[in-house]
Amino acid sequence: MSARPTLALVSMAGQSARSVALLSVLGRDVDVVSWRRRGQVKPDAIIATSVEALGEVREVDVPLGVWVQHHEELDHALAGKVDVILTSRSELVARGAVLVPGAGIEVDRWLPASPLVRSRRREARGIDGAYIYEADDHDGGDETAMAMASVVVVSGPMTRIALALGAPTVTSEQTARRLRARPGRDVEVAPSPVEAAALAAEIALDDQRAAGLSRRGRRCAEHHMDLGRPARVIAQRLALSPADVEPSDIAERLDELRTSPNAVIRRRIDDGLAALRTDR
Repeated sequence: MSARPTLALVSMAGQSARSVALLSVLGRDVDVVSWRRRGQVKPDAIIATSVEALGEVREVDVPLGVWVQHHEELDHALAGKVDVILTSRSELVARGAVLVPGAGIEVDRWLPASPLVRSRRREARGIDGAYIYEADDHDGGDETAMAMASVVVVSGPMTRIALALGAPTVTSEQTARRLRARPGRDVEVAPSPVEAAALAAEIALDDQRAAGLSRRGRRCAEHHMDLGRPARVIAQRLALSPADVEPSDIAERLDELRTSPNAVIRRRIDDGLAALRTDR
């Protein structure tokens, strides 16, 4: 029998899609089952895909989470005393909901690389000068190529990976809007493949512009696309992961290693500890 906790999903018709990406992250540490097909399994926690689906599990005495889409649903969830409220609507966060990006990925799975690092990777592979990688969204992109490219031209879902990798990115207006990436800041936007290629060539020759896109693109992925942090918050509130983390011990180890106060690793650890301390 599995020692891992079990999370059950209770969903009405057509609602389960909103939870697929999140469950793929949670599923690394918990067993995910369907509430209706769980058999004799007693779940340790439950997520309902809507307040309507809550009716099936109200009498079950385990931590409970629910998806909401507007204020009225949030009011209903709060009245029902659920343990965590999930939403894809940013305006509901101020009322205690956990924001789960609709187009999310676990950003920390991809390590960002600056233009300088990318240049060294190309040199190691015998590639001289700039390298522009045009990803084929239908076949999926080559992550190795995106991790060393001077500029990546991509639209659709693979754009999230390019931004997580810190690749200076040229994409379509539609993709930028869907990912909440700011044209001219987080990404550059082009209306056609020909214009995208020309714009990418310009960026590849402009080190300062490429560096800015790399930095801001990664930050955009962290702020608007990351599923890792909300997954940690949700797991903690549903009692699916331990909350007994002592931040002082980790801080002391970083001090011993003379880690800069502004180092990226400190920020990531602080974010992770903040998630574990929530509602402690």
